[in-house]
Amino acid sequence: MQSVYDWLSPTEAGLMDEVQPDGGVDNLREVLSIHRTGDRPDLEGAVAAIVGVVDRRGSVDGAQTDRAPEAIRRELYRLTPPDNWKRVVDLGNLMAGERPEDTRAALREICADLMAADILPIVLGGSQSLSSAMYDAYEGQGRPVNIVTADARLDFGGDPTKTDSGNWLNDLILATGGRLFDYTNLGHQRYLIDGDLLQLMQRMHFDPVRLGDLMADLRVAEPIIRHADLVSLDLGVVRASDHPAQDSASPNGLYGEQFCQLARYAGFSDRVTSFGLFELDPNRDGEGRSARLAAQSIWCFLEGVMERIGDYPRGSAGEYIKYRVDLKQAGHEVVFYKSPQSDRWWMDVPAPSPVNKKGRLHLVPCTYDDYVKAAEGELPDRWWRTYQKLG
Repeated sequence: MQSVYDWLSPTEAGLMDEVQPDGGVDNLREVLSIHRTGDRPDLEGAVAAIVGVVDRRGSVDGAQTDRAPEAIRRELYRLTPPDNWKRVVDLGNLMAGERPEDTRAALREICADLMAADILPIVLGGSQSLSSAMYDAYEGQGRPVNIVTADARLDFGGDPTKTDSGNWLNDLILATGGRLFDYTNLGHQRYLIDGDLLQLMQRMHFDPVRLGDLMADLRVAEPIIRHADLVSLDLGVVRASDHPAQDSASPNGLYGEQFCQLARYAGFSDRVTSFGLFELDPNRDGEGRSARLAAQSIWCFLEGVMERIGDYPRGSAGEYIKYRVDLKQAGHEVVFYKSPQSDRWWMDVPAPSPVNKKGRLHLVPCTYDDYVKAAEGELPDRWWRTYQKLG
């Protein structure tokens, strides 16, 4: 397992001198196990590992996103640790390979090795196109994969002969025999998206959530993120006043605190096993606001990880409170499960018998509002989309 260090370089030595303990109060610099020159921390007992990717290729408009990992660390190390701290390792940086494909191949191996050891990789990019390497890391697990992104745009289409931050989803969505089961983007802005692309997503039973819907009630994102394996956040989903460090930053978008809440949802989800943060250009971050936001979102993610309670149903729901709703007009019975530990809800979506030979539950995260709507005779949208995909 220590072989992951063969791919990685230590963090900049200057960061350790720059970020000093403040008046005896611990900061993350003091509690993180940090890869430094001559010091490779043991990975035993770690729950998460930070990996910086020093490669700007794939980012558009010459953005210097390769400088982002160290800019984020500079702010992250100054923060105080979350409560209930568990061991986290900062593995340092994956340097740019000779070709973009070399960088992605190395990142895939690093993430796969970490996940095999039950260590959650936190990837600091770089271009969001690196998410395709994180997705490929699930190949050896032999199961369907769910992905959630947060982005002002849908990174799909464009030139199919190259992969960059504007079209990296091509490799996932258009792949034949792929493992992608569910994909959701949070926070797209309709005037930035081609309508034909949205219709294609709907035909594939994927569910882009518009910025206005997310702003109206951020809680709609929680069950969506709870169902993800990989969560990839593009800082471009944040409005320019809170995230100026991107050439295409929009005057509209999420507020910084909402972005951090999405990160915390991801950290608290028992199912999320990899997390990425991308598209920060320190060259456009004169006051450091974007780097501080990125660092605070990582802190919120770690806080969620530290507070996980392990109540995600794993094929059995015997310890959960069960509710049955008979929707006679729709011709379906919807079975809901509520966790007595967290008050979170799931609903069972029955798969056709040839697909589900063992009769196992296929539980999809939902909200109490979904249960209320079903009790009033309305079939939940997420239940129906999942049912169609399983068919």
